[in-house]
Amino acid sequence: MNIGQAELLTQLAGKPVLIWGARMTGLGLVRLCRTHGIEIKGFIDSDPAFSGKQIAGLPCHPPADLPEIHAQHPTLKIVVAASTKEQEINQLLLQYGISANNFINYSRYCDLFYTVDVMGTCNLKCLSCAHGAGGEQYPRGLMTLDAYQQVIDKIVAENDLVTHISLYSWGEPFLNPSLPEMVAYLHQHGIAAALSSNLSLKNEALLHKVMRENPEYLKVSLSGFYPDAYNDTHSGGDIHLVRSNMLRLRYYIDKYRLDTVVDVNYHLYNNNNRRNLDKMREFCDELGFFLSTTYALVMPLERVIEKLEGRPSPTTLALEDKLLVSVKEGIAAATVNGKNGQNSEAGCPFLENQTIINWDLSVPVCCTTFNRGPNIVADNFLAASKAEISTAKQQAAICETCQRHSLPAYNLGLNRSRWEAIAATKPSFDAPLES
Repeated sequence: MNIGQAELLTQLAGKPVLIWGARMTGLGLVRLCRTHGIEIKGFIDSDPAFSGKQIAGLPCHPPADLPEIHAQHPTLKIVVAASTKEQEINQLLLQYGISANNFINYSRYCDLFYTVDVMGTCNLKCLSCAHGAGGEQYPRGLMTLDAYQQVIDKIVAENDLVTHISLYSWGEPFLNPSLPEMVAYLHQHGIAAALSSNLSLKNEALLHKVMRENPEYLKVSLSGFYPDAYNDTHSGGDIHLVRSNMLRLRYYIDKYRLDTVVDVNYHLYNNNNRRNLDKMREFCDELGFFLSTTYALVMPLERVIEKLEGRPSPTTLALEDKLLVSVKEGIAAATVNGKNGQNSEAGCPFLENQTIINWDLSVPVCCTTFNRGPNIVADNFLAASKAEISTAKQQAAICETCQRHSLPAYNLGLNRSRWEAIAATKPSFDAPLES
């Protein structure tokens, strides 16, 4: 049971506050604190892309700065706003000499994080995504503005504290013409908006309207700077169009003095991890955007299970030829003991604190699943209570299989240094770095 907004604000009142996590949850917490007159000193984030940068007008520090900051502010209160890696972060805080009295987990005050997938399809067919993997046919469509408003109203009514909502899951939200009004509706409720896009879109007018609403966070998904690498894994996209839209984003942010954090999520493969990565990092630096790298995974969950149980699809086999870290290598890297397959975190944050609402109002067991049928725990979010959805999720058969294979840890990409060590042993088919 979550404690709620009032208790959280009481814990933070009159204290110097740092937020661990400069993405969606952290930005939503900034909105809440500023609304209630609580001063945020800055962010902590282990992603080197954020280190030393300004985010929402606040400095972002690497974890190594914590002892010095704590020495300057003995009553420091750190809010861990990265729910999927809470336990890992808690251990790091203790290792840095931060007392348990000096940090709190945001999820203690807010027990659910919501994702509303406002678009039921995508314009690309990426090899590592469900939309490009083939297999099950899926319903296509978009969430209407009226249905969306009912969803948000129900979320607000059922929860004491909601600081941010993500408007994407498997779909491309910028294909929904009501997206500007959807962002505005969140802001009317004091909720931060998180978006994600491949930006390979020919709709400058909609992009303009969305940005005028000043969304707090926009993740841009891509996998290369040059067409040969990008087209190989972001199938159907146009990297020249993507880069053009990134320039437009910079123009809108400057023109309207927006606070939007643009986070370029660069998927690492064996054909884009040298020259392509270097050039995209240069481009992002010029634009003032953040670039965060992530090792490409096999997705969705059903596809990974098929692979582990000896039934890989042709697209999965083709994808693994391009990965820097294979499925089995990723599981071994992400778990404490690869031999017994024990998850390196207790429980599964995807199951315990996330609720996903599809465009057609159905509710999947978690954000990593894609297929319908038994993986849908409620046919209509508007007609199901929080308790009913939670009970159905706990009874989902796929969860036992997922945790038996240690896939929560794999999907979280835990123990990043181990992934890096594995990737470093693999050949790269990208062009050499220029001297």
